[in-house]
Amino acid sequence: MFQSKIKVEISNLQCNKHFGNPYLQIKIDKGCNGIERLMCSECIADQRGVYNVMSIVEASERIQNLKSQQQQQIVDFIKSQKQMLEKLREKTNSLQSKIYELFSSLNQKFDDYSVELDNLVAEYNFCDLLKEINFLFESPNQIIYQQFLIDSERIQAMNRIYSSKVNNLTLTLKSIIADWNVQNEFDEKFNEISTQINDNRINKNHSILTKIQEVKQQQSCWAIAFNKSNSIMAAGCEENIKIWNFQDNKLIDSGIVLKGHSDYVQCLVFSKYHDWFVSGGLDEKIICWNQINIKKWQGNQFLNTGQGIIQCLILTPAEDQIISSHDSKIKVWNLNIECNMISFKQSLDMHKSTVQSICINENQTFLISSASDNKLILWSKKSSQEWSYQCTINKITNDCGNRVSFISNSTFVLQLEKQGILHIFNFENGEFIEKPELKVILKSEKEQDRTLLFPSIFNKKKNIFVQKHHKYVYILKKDNKNQLSINGDPISCESKFNYGTITNDGNNLIIWNLESRSFNVYQIN
Repeated sequence: MFQSKIKVEISNLQCNKHFGNPYLQIKIDKGCNGIERLMCSECIADQRGVYNVMSIVEASERIQNLKSQQQQQIVDFIKSQKQMLEKLREKTNSLQSKIYELFSSLNQKFDDYSVELDNLVAEYNFCDLLKEINFLFESPNQIIYQQFLIDSERIQAMNRIYSSKVNNLTLTLKSIIADWNVQNEFDEKFNEISTQINDNRINKNHSILTKIQEVKQQQSCWAIAFNKSNSIMAAGCEENIKIWNFQDNKLIDSGIVLKGHSDYVQCLVFSKYHDWFVSGGLDEKIICWNQINIKKWQGNQFLNTGQGIIQCLILTPAEDQIISSHDSKIKVWNLNIECNMISFKQSLDMHKSTVQSICINENQTFLISSASDNKLILWSKKSSQEWSYQCTINKITNDCGNRVSFISNSTFVLQLEKQGILHIFNFENGEFIEKPELKVILKSEKEQDRTLLFPSIFNKKKNIFVQKHHKYVYILKKDNKNQLSINGDPISCESKFNYGTITNDGNNLIIWNLESRSFNVYQIN
């Protein structure tokens, strides 16, 4: 049983106002801090009004008890780590002994071989006259050459014998070291601890999501977006776009259906400042939509890119550019919303296969792209205001990124395809560095996502992060250190084919689910 050694020192605490009198009581009302709470006998006598107090002895006992509980908590938490370290130490000591024995055996074989070679030389120190006299009448060169052949063969035989012995010892050594993979054990324990921490961060006492409404929607809906005032929702319904009104946390069918695409709509992005949005789809088209009146929207520019399906589509924060991905290429388009005009700006062509996710930071200094070629590329702006390749970002796990999103100007989150883990990257010393200690392990860690739509969403107003992985949708909270923690239990959508978004104010989450073929509206508490 762990025994706490915590002591709260109170004997040296003396009143500064009354000539070093010892403190006797502590105010426990709000509005006081530190030494302002402490009172000696004269302070108590001078006190006016009614205050909640406790004796300094009781306060010290409470503090000691609380600190002991905190200490016990961390002792319990690190107990398994200490056990792991002890096991690794035992294995290391055992390995050290085995390796020492093997190296000793190797050195012994080298010594034995050296002795045999010395013995071969020493044989010439003694000779039998009766045997050697018969060779006196032969050519000396021939005698020496013949003896060299005999000695060479003996040395080759020794080489084969000792080479086999050394090889067997070396293979044994390699096998022992291969079986002792301390890095894997550390990684397993680290993931186990990360899971414990995430589980502890989840607030089990209440759900942060309240389901408000379910509305049937038979056609597949792959993209959803809200206007600037959160009063209108646009949803891609196969090749059409359906407009919904959103009032009192509920969806109301407006009856407006926008036609212009000839294949499934995959991307929808609303302006944060205008009654305008842009759509992209499998038909390789980008279409700008402008609201004429409460009942009418107009597609003013139909841009057939001819560059491949539109997988990703984002607006820059300044809303002066659209950035889209088309197979392995990223296209940048200049945008004038008031004139509803799009013009080609540049192409970013460093990926070798499908670009699966793109994101831009709020300052518009960094653009990140992730593709199925397993590359994570950082683009930056030059003085010419054109984007240029800066570097390929190193990541610990060699897998392609399904979703990438900035949560601050210098921090982004990457979710890979083959595991339910959020990897955090910080910008330090001129480059983005992965921070494994900040990673978040999701409930569906071992599941492959296999879907690319429903992008990760960070809402700055509420400091919340929405993450879809497999059949689950998670709400995470960001703290002031850019650390994410899972907030409440995730939503289970029964199918990995679910697509959604949140309102701009961060109050509502809307998900379309293939299994139920309906919109589910949630209030984020």
